[in-house]
Amino acid sequence: MAQPVIVKAGGCIVSPLATGTAANLEAVLSGRSGLRLHSGRWPGVEPFTGALFDEADLAARCAAAGLDSPRLTRFERLALLSATEALRGSGVDPSAADVIFILSSTKGNVGLLDDTAAAPADTERSLLPASAARIAAHFGNPNTPVVVCNACISGLSALITAARLLRAGRYRHAVVVGADCQSRFIVSGFQAFKALSPTACRPFDAARDGLNPGEASATLVLSACEPVDVPPGAWVLERGAVRNDANHISGPSRTGEGSFRALRAVCGDISPAQLAFVNTHGTATPYNDEMEAIALHRAGLADVPVNSLKGYYGHTMGAAGILEVLLSMEAAGRGIVLPTRGYRQSGVSRPLSLSDQARHTDRHAFVKVMSGFGGCNAAVRFSQEPAAPAPAPGTAAAVCLRTARIDSDGTVHTDRGTHPYAERGAALLTAIYRREVNDYPKFFKMDPLSRLGFLAAELLLAGDPGRFGPRDDRAVLLCSRTGSLCNDLRYVRTLQWPEAYFPSPAVFVYTLPNIVAGEIAIRNRYLGETSCFLLPADDTGVQAALAATAWADPATKSLVCGWIDCPDADHFTARMQLLQRTTTA
Repeated sequence: MAQPVIVKAGGCIVSPLATGTAANLEAVLSGRSGLRLHSGRWPGVEPFTGALFDEADLAARCAAAGLDSPRLTRFERLALLSATEALRGSGVDPSAADVIFILSSTKGNVGLLDDTAAAPADTERSLLPASAARIAAHFGNPNTPVVVCNACISGLSALITAARLLRAGRYRHAVVVGADCQSRFIVSGFQAFKALSPTACRPFDAARDGLNPGEASATLVLSACEPVDVPPGAWVLERGAVRNDANHISGPSRTGEGSFRALRAVCGDISPAQLAFVNTHGTATPYNDEMEAIALHRAGLADVPVNSLKGYYGHTMGAAGILEVLLSMEAAGRGIVLPTRGYRQSGVSRPLSLSDQARHTDRHAFVKVMSGFGGCNAAVRFSQEPAAPAPAPGTAAAVCLRTARIDSDGTVHTDRGTHPYAERGAALLTAIYRREVNDYPKFFKMDPLSRLGFLAAELLLAGDPGRFGPRDDRAVLLCSRTGSLCNDLRYVRTLQWPEAYFPSPAVFVYTLPNIVAGEIAIRNRYLGETSCFLLPADDTGVQAALAATAWADPATKSLVCGWIDCPDADHFTARMQLLQRTTTA
C-alpha cells in the first residue's frame, strides 16, 4: 500500500508587487521590485531599503476582500488576504473537521509591543497563537491551529509539518499561511546586527553587503490523495527535511553542514539533471551566500541552475518559504528559471549557475532551501512528474526513556527523583545551573526561555550514553504558548526613543523562540531536526500529534520534546521527555 500523495490544491501570494501568484510572476518577469528606500518610518530607526506595503494600497486590498474589520490587526488582515484567495477554487471547505490551519511566522504582531507602555493589553494580543486562532475562526475551522515559529525556515518547516500530518491521516487538507510584517522592533534589530544593506540587495554577488527586510503573505493549500487520483500536472511535495548545523545561534556553519544535510536528504534519490533549479535562501549577506554555495557543491548540485528572489521581495521572514515555493511552482510550470536580481559577478568561493536573466528549462522539479537563526536549515522538493509513490512506512511508535520537569515554584523533578531547591523564580534557574552544570558560561548570555530549556535538557540528558556527539539521529521538538515574549519585552525596553534608544543585538538574537532548540543542539552537537511550535494552550494531545511527526523522518531515531513556557523571568514551566523510536511493520 502506497503513502498518500501531497499535492497543491490552491495558492496565493500577496506582496507589495501584486495580489495573486500569476500576477507576482508577471511583475518579476517584467523586472519590477518592491524594494524602496524608507526614511523616518519609525522613531530612531535609520533609513533602510525594504519591500513594504503602501498603506493606502493595502487598505484598499483588504477592504475589497471584506477584511477591514478593526478587530483584526494589520498582520492578521494580511494573512487572511492570501488565505482567502488561496482557498477560492481549491475545492477545500475551510470549516471542515478534516482541515488543519498552520501559520508560519517569525514575529507576527510584535509591532504591537512598541507601544506596550501605553497599551499593556496588546501584550497578550501580540502572541502568535492568538492570531492563528483568529485566522482559523474566521473560516469557522474547529481544529486547534498550529504556529510554526522556526526563524527563517518557518515556511518550509510548516509545509513539511503539514505534509507529515496529512500522510499520517490526521487531516485531508492543510491551509499553510505564511506572513510577517515589518516593524520598528524587527528593523532596529537587523540594524543593530549591521545586517541590512543601504541599497537593493545583491544575492551571491561580489558587491553584496546585506539583506533587505520585506513583508508579504503567502498561502499554500495542500491535500492528501491516493496516487491514482493525482491530477495531471499537479505539484507534488515529494520530500522535505530539517537539519541543524549545531554551530552558532546567529552564524551559519562555515562548511554549510546543516544545509548540506537537508539537501542530501531531499535529493538523495534523484539525479541533479532532473531539477529545473534550486531556489536558495540567498539573503545577500556575506556568510549566508557563501555557506549556501558550499552546501550546494557538497550536495552535488553545482551545475543545477540557482536563483534567489530576495532582490524582488526582500527577506519576508515567515512568508518567505511559502512565497518562494509558490513563485517557483509558477515559473517552473511555464518552463522558466527566474533571474537573480542584482547579481552581476560571483562573490562566493564555489562556482554556481547564476544569472540575472530569465532562462528556459524543460525540467519539472525544483528544490527550495533555507537557513535561519538557531542553526536550523530546511529543504523541500516539489515535482510535476513525481517519482513512484513510496510504500507506506511501518507504524512508528515511541517509548519514553527519561523525563524532566522544572517549575518556577521550585519543583525540579526527573525520572530519577525529586531535586529539592529553596530558590524560586529566576533565582531557581541559576541555582540549578550552579549545582547541575556549572561549566557552560554561555548560560548567562541566554534569555530566560533558553535558560529554562537548556537546564531542562541538561537534567533530561545527564548521563546519556554518547552525549556531546556529534549525532544526526536525534531531533529536538519544543512547544510553547508565549514563546519569546519575555525577551521581546526586554528588547522593547532598549527602544525607548529618545531617552534610552540602544537596540542590543545580544538581546535581539533571543527574540526567536526556536533559539532554545538551537542552544540544545549546539550544546549536545545534535545535527538532526530542530523545531518550535506555538500553541494557544498546553494541549498534550496536539503536542503528541506534533511529536509523532518527527518519526516521519527516517533519520530520526530519538527525540527530545516537550512543553516550555516562560511568560516572564519569574514564572515558567518546562516538561521534557526523551523518546526512542520503535517501529513495527
